[in-house]
This record gives sequence, C-alpha cells and structure tokens, in this order.
Amino acid sequence: MELPLGPAIFPAVIAALTLLVVGIVALGLVILWHRRRAALVPPPTACIPYLKSPDEAIYFRLDKLSQDGVVIGRSKDDADLVIDKTIPYADTVSERHARIYYDPTCGYIVIEDLESAHGIFINGRRAPRKNLLKDGWTIGLGTVALVYRDGESDTGPLG
Repeated sequence: MELPLGPAIFPAVIAALTLLVVGIVALGLVILWHRRRAALVPPPTACIPYLKSPDEAIYFRLDKLSQDGVVIGRSKDDADLVIDKTIPYADTVSERHARIYYDPTCGYIVIEDLESAHGIFINGRRAPRKNLLKDGWTIGLGTVALVYRDGESDTGPLG
C-alpha cells in the first residue's frame, strides 16, 4: 500500500504543527499562571524566638541567632541584649553574662555562660557552661529570671 505524498498531505501536516504550537503556548501560559499565583501567596511568617520576664516587664526578640549569637549582659557596649540597671537585681548580671545562639551541629538553641560571676540557671538549677534551651524554660542570669520562648504557636493536639 502506498502513502500519498502529494499536495494532499500538506494540510494535515500544517494542522498537526498548528495543534502542537497551540498546545506548547497553552502549557507555557498555564505554567506562567501558576508561578504568578504562587508569587501572590505571602511566604510563611518566620517564628522568632524571644526572652521575657515572668512578669512580662522585660521582652527581648532573638532575631539573629546565627552561630555568633546574641550576648546578654549589663554592658551597653559589649552586650546585644542589655539588662538595664532599672531592672531589679540587674547587679547580679555580669557585663557579658551569657550568649544564646543556634548550634547547627545539634540543631538546637544553646545558652552559654561567658564566665559570669553568678553563672546561669535553667529551671532553677545551676547549668553547665553550655546548655540547650527549650520552649518555656526559665533562664536565670544571676537572680534575673527570663523565660525562653521559641516563637512557635502551640495549638495543642491535632487529633
């Protein structure tokens, strides 16, 4: 059986190519629409950890917990988070008392005593030089108490 190769085949080829081009253009438009729609959805809000006093008189956002971390102390020159002298028992906090940072090797937030005079306490117990922090734990810097919050909302059980 012989296939017709004459002028009758050209309209069929042109129709097939036209259909192919229309399909490619339609696919491109669908992809573009999905990308634009995704761009309109706001990115998820990052949860920012913070420290607060039990009476909520002190509140510090911990925006930058890179490996260098955030230094807490009384020194306005050497501390990132300054325990002001107007805070009760501020005199028990050293100039550079502690550092809080994210440790990528363990994946946790860590508090480190910077050789302070009165040490650090976690939930009322004297802590070693470095200690992990978990949401809701109370940190004692000298006799100043701060509660660490990881910034995540606790919705309770989901099932």
